[in-house]
Amino acid sequence: MKLDDSLGFLLNKAAGEMKYALETALRPYDLTPAQWSVLARLSHKNGQTISDIGSSLYFDRPTMSGIVRRLVEKKLVIKQQDAQDQRISRLLITDLGKQVFAELPPIAQAINERALLSFSKKEADQLKEYLRVVLRNMSK
Repeated sequence: MKLDDSLGFLLNKAAGEMKYALETALRPYDLTPAQWSVLARLSHKNGQTISDIGSSLYFDRPTMSGIVRRLVEKKLVIKQQDAQDQRISRLLITDLGKQVFAELPPIAQAINERALLSFSKKEADQLKEYLRVVLRNMSK
């Protein structure tokens, strides 16, 4: 099989192009795509554990620690010990974090739309469903 025909290569290349576009778009906000991902998770469900967020985004512990440290330094999130279990830390998005994040969804949406530019709505929905199937298959 040629490398250009490898599903893994194509997915990785597409993800890399989208990540680069997001990095460029987030630069004025002094955010990385990884930091944006954490803010996105918290904007949908505030107070999640650092471990749960890391797992859902496929970030290992050291990566997540660095992301959290930088978000705390920027005052976009605060870290809080769990009331029942002091070993567990939860992240809470701050008012500043909410304010900054509120500007970002249109940026991410524009990048998604650019990636799907040549697809009909039906084809785009099918592609996303096919990718979900690939993810399910690979997690077995």
